[in-house]
Amino acid sequence: MVLFEQEYDWTPADSSQDVPFSFDCPDSVQKIRLHFIFSPGLEIADEICRPQVEKALTRYYDCYPRDLQPMDAQKFLPVKNLITLSLDKDGRYLGNAHRWAPDQAHILTETQASLGFTPPDRLPGHWAGMLHLHEVISPACHGKLRIEGREAYEMVSG
Repeated sequence: MVLFEQEYDWTPADSSQDVPFSFDCPDSVQKIRLHFIFSPGLEIADEICRPQVEKALTRYYDCYPRDLQPMDAQKFLPVKNLITLSLDKDGRYLGNAHRWAPDQAHILTETQASLGFTPPDRLPGHWAGMLHLHEVISPACHGKLRIEGREAYEMVSG
């Protein structure tokens, strides 16, 4: 059963923002599956990436003489969009999927959880989460979050 489904459209202006989401899980659910995708995963356009890389190099490496430690922007291209997902349940932080992957699936039960998360004490009830838009460098980035609850009699596909 679908517990939550939302599509998103982001631009670079959305970088460093947090996007909250929440859902309710009924008593019959024994497994929660979160599927989060966003696209593009990385930006390859030189005219978009290079100015941002040069800005970062200037900000973080200008205290070092460039002739002693040359920094070439080309070595940092292409630039990835970074959007992560965190969860909490009953006021308890359950973890964060701090991944570069633009296609992610995470599973939680009362006894097991995907890497980066801890299992909740119980699945039923109100859940809260956050999409963390660390960096959206692409002019347009589309995302989708789908959260499914699996009941005991259902086949689980990942």
